[in-house]
Formats: sequence, C-alpha cells, structure tokens
Amino acid sequence: MKKSALVSLLASLALAAALIGCATHTALPEISSAPISGPLAPLPERVTSFGAVTSDGWLYAFGGHKGERHEYSVEMVSGSFQRLKLSEGRAWESLPAAAPGQGQPLVAHGGYIYRVGGMAARNHADAKQDLYSMTVAQRFDPKNHRWENIAPLAAPRSSHDAVIMGDKLYIAGGWQLAGGTNKPAWPANALVLDLNDSRAAWKEFPQPFQRRALALAALGSRIYCIGGMDSDNKPTLAVEIYDTVSGHWTKGPELPPGKQKGFSCSAITQGGRIYVNAFQGDLLRLSFDARSWEVVGRLEHPRMAHRLVTAGATQLIALGGEDGEAKRPDLELLTPAATPQVAKQAAAKQ
Repeated sequence: MKKSALVSLLASLALAAALIGCATHTALPEISSAPISGPLAPLPERVTSFGAVTSDGWLYAFGGHKGERHEYSVEMVSGSFQRLKLSEGRAWESLPAAAPGQGQPLVAHGGYIYRVGGMAARNHADAKQDLYSMTVAQRFDPKNHRWENIAPLAAPRSSHDAVIMGDKLYIAGGWQLAGGTNKPAWPANALVLDLNDSRAAWKEFPQPFQRRALALAALGSRIYCIGGMDSDNKPTLAVEIYDTVSGHWTKGPELPPGKQKGFSCSAITQGGRIYVNAFQGDLLRLSFDARSWEVVGRLEHPRMAHRLVTAGATQLIALGGEDGEAKRPDLELLTPAATPQVAKQAAAKQ
C-alpha cells in the first residue's frame, strides 16, 4: 500500500473511532456475552421510576413506585432490591433492602452497584402527601451482600439520572422536593464524584437546563442528557451534550416526536452506540455522525418510567414502567436491527 493511501486509511479509522467513542474512555457495565434465547422472569414488584443496571451477568433492580400514578405514601415507595441471572432468567434473587426510594438511578463500577439520591414519602396512605428528595449515596457489594455509605450529595436530588465515565460517577438533571406543598427547587449544577478516591466529595459544574425524568448516556468523552420534563412541566425532546474534556455544553439532535415526547425515557450505551427508548415505543440509536436518531427496533409494549439496560454484547432489555394504563412487570428482550430506519426528525446542527 502506498504511503499516501495508508495515511488516508488511518485518518478514516481515527475519525470513525472519534464518532463512535472509545471504550477506554467510557466505562460500560460488566455484562454477559452469551445471547439470551429464552423468556426472562418478570419483576417481583410492579414499579415505575426505579433503578436498574446489569453487571457481571446479573440484572439488578432497586426501589421504585408501587402505587397509582401521582399517589405517593410510605407504603407505596419501595426499598426492595433484587437481581436476576441473565444466563438463566428464571427467578429473581432477593438482596438486602435499603432505605426506600424512587426517582434514583443504579450504575455499576468496579464490581459495585451504586444508588444516588431519590425521593421518599413521609406520609402514610391516609394522609396528605409529604415528599422529600434525599442526599443518600450508597454502594452495594455483591461479594458480601452489604450496602455501604459513600459521600452523600451536598443537596437532596431526585428524578435525575446517572452515568459512569472512566472512574467517575456523573449525575445531572432532577429536582429537590422539600415536603408538603413546598415548590420544588431546580439545581443549577450537575455533579461528579471520583470513585477511585474514598475521601472525595461531589464536585459541581454548571448545567444549562432544568429538567427531570431525563436519561443520561456516555459516549467517548461526552455525556448526553436526553429528554425529560422541564421546569414548566412540559415534556421535551431536547438533548444537551457535556464534553468532560473541554467542559463545554452543546446541543445534540432532538428525539423524534411522539407521545409524551422524551418524558421518563431511558438510555444506555452498548458497543460504542447510544440507545434510547421513550413512550412512543421505538428503540432509537444515535447515528454514527451523532447528528440524528435512527430506528432499530420497537417495543411490543411501549412504556415510560421504565429502564433500558444491556444484555450481553448485542441485546438490550426494557423492563418495568407503565404503558399508560397499568404498571408492567414484564421484561422485553430487544435485538437492534442490522438495517436501521431513519427517524422522523430533522438532523440537528452541532
């Protein structure tokens, strides 16, 4: 091969790597590589706004809301914790419960499962709602089946999302509920915690939006903040991107239009690609040039306030949430299509 042709080839490969992200920069959950062929056992609890993540071949699920929509009480916010072995998929194993919470994510790193923030009710079912966001931050050690406290949040937060990049845990979005009829406070900053430093505290950096019930996903050095509901209680299709190297925010491609827009959507990174699912039902994937979304599948039962997680190298799972009428306990196994369809939206400039 001529030197000029070799240089051109190497440049093309470098560009492709930049577009899809580098695995050494984005820490993905440890997952089983064996394809799943059989049905998966339903969730032990019918919940929305819960946390879920896959790690080392297990699917973990924590907390969530068990009651009717907008009806919150001590009895209806769960603290249950369980896991499912994906290679078998037949039965969930009960794990030690923790302080009840909903509107908090789960992430996996270094063999631990992390939960951060969330909301809990202090009222019982027959009393006026008294809801509080929390500062709690914990990790679960699957080896000794124990929860351990880590650095708490400086201020309570719930209805946010979280993502791991390298050895750092990022959270963005959400709001702060302070009980009774108090109006929610909207944080002006996102947060990051160095998980390699046991003495580290959360650090703030500016967040140019106010949204809750959004989804986060990491790709290369960038964190995508996707959808949600804004401080005017309006669902949005917006996508903001934070570059952890430059510290700059840019606009990303909006989600395709659909029912409830991007409210209570879920997102995950798998194989250097970002996948998103919202209530409109399509499984979306960020295009190679990161300027638009493509349709690579569809849920049999569209849902919101659910979770999208990885399942091996080529499959995804949508679990929990509600379909607009009732909470769904089922797990839907998804295999992205080899030939995507173009989503009905205009490409966004970046």
